[in-house]
Amino acid sequence: MANNLHINLLRRGFNVWNLWRKLNPLSLPNLKGANLTGLNLFKVDLSGADLSEVDFSKTSLYKANLRGAN
Repeated sequence: MANNLHINLLRRGFNVWNLWRKLNPLSLPNLKGANLTGLNLFKVDLSGADLSEVDFSKTSLYKANLRGAN
């Protein structure tokens, strides 16, 4: 099950999300099963994230960092 803090930060946009990632480099995002339909995740750092069962329908992942994510 996804971490609600992680989902809320992600929904606030890439600047907020990427700053949080920079300040919390050891925290691996848990977005398992999250509904991220229709979000603009341009340049979002999702490296190392648990993305299993995430709904990315109509979601833009242009230039997103997915390195090490599942």
